[in-house]
Amino acid sequence: MRKLFCILLVFAMAFTTAAECRKHHNAYVNALEKGVPFILKNQLTSYVITFRYTNPSPSQSGRVQIAMPAPVNKTGFSRFDFVHVVINGIDSRWLEPKKFDIFNTPEEAGVDVLYNFNGVQMVLRFSVTDTSPLLNMSWSRAKGNNTRPIESASIYFTVLPSASGKAKNSYARELLTPRGLLKPKTRMAKENLVKEDKWIIMQDEKYQYSDKASYAAPVLICPDWNGIVSGIANFGMHQDVALSFKLDAKASSWSFGMLDTEKKRSNADFLAFIKELKIAD
Repeated sequence: MRKLFCILLVFAMAFTTAAECRKHHNAYVNALEKGVPFILKNQLTSYVITFRYTNPSPSQSGRVQIAMPAPVNKTGFSRFDFVHVVINGIDSRWLEPKKFDIFNTPEEAGVDVLYNFNGVQMVLRFSVTDTSPLLNMSWSRAKGNNTRPIESASIYFTVLPSASGKAKNSYARELLTPRGLLKPKTRMAKENLVKEDKWIIMQDEKYQYSDKASYAAPVLICPDWNGIVSGIANFGMHQDVALSFKLDAKASSWSFGMLDTEKKRSNADFLAFIKELKIAD
């Protein structure tokens, strides 16, 4: 009997999906809004992505914003609009997704989201693999008829590393990349990002976790420069860290890896962690 149980257990484990994506029960929106949430998880991490439909008002048209309320709320990528693209002058936030398709394989799981930028059909994919704590995001041309070419494209991230809600202009945001530590020379910095910046840690010199200060961890973005022309980072005393990338209109896709952790870490501990993951040398 015990031998049979072991055989069945091994058989079940062989068909267990280590990476999983499914609709989530909590949309993280208020009663006047609609949310379409997905949870993406593996044995190492768990992310919630919510497509937040905001109601139009007399002063503003309705939007569909992309939020990441988990694994961390109020910091990291949790802002109600942490990423959007502009293709041929059309902002993804003004478009309603045409379709959501969940996929699950033993190696990768995620959701494909179809957009139509006035004749340019694009698929936004969020996914996790079974072996990494990174959340992967890509934009690629949808299969089928695309009536217009891509003439221009850019992507924008807004991030809240380590802390939020502090006194205005009290932050000390900085970036760490393979080129070294990038710090503002004045109150704010505008730094060009280059291909050497294959990983970008966004952190705060002042508000960082310690035994005496329970702040959240820094966050990480890994751009795939094969589809990127150039990048700019704005950071310093303001709460937001803003990254923007001019994308190669002729590239087949644009890809980024992201890491946000529920575990609180100091700047040094977070760097050590991504070194353990073999992301940084």
